[in-house]
Amino acid sequence: MMSATNTLAYSPATAAKVAEVSRPTIYRWMRLPGFPVAHIGGCTRIPADAFKRWLNQQAGVSEGA
Repeated sequence: MMSATNTLAYSPATAAKVAEVSRPTIYRWMRLPGFPVAHIGGCTRIPADAFKRWLNQQAGVSEGA
């Protein structure tokens, strides 16, 4: 995964780069229950820490590993 340090939240395009997936994949994930997404004003943001935890959960990686 691409490193994005000191970032509080990602745009969908940046989240796609971080996870090394396409933007359509991010938008599909955003419709899943439990996916961390916030709509702030007219912007869609994905909280960085919650996104990383969600990715690890999907990969079956336990917390603290």
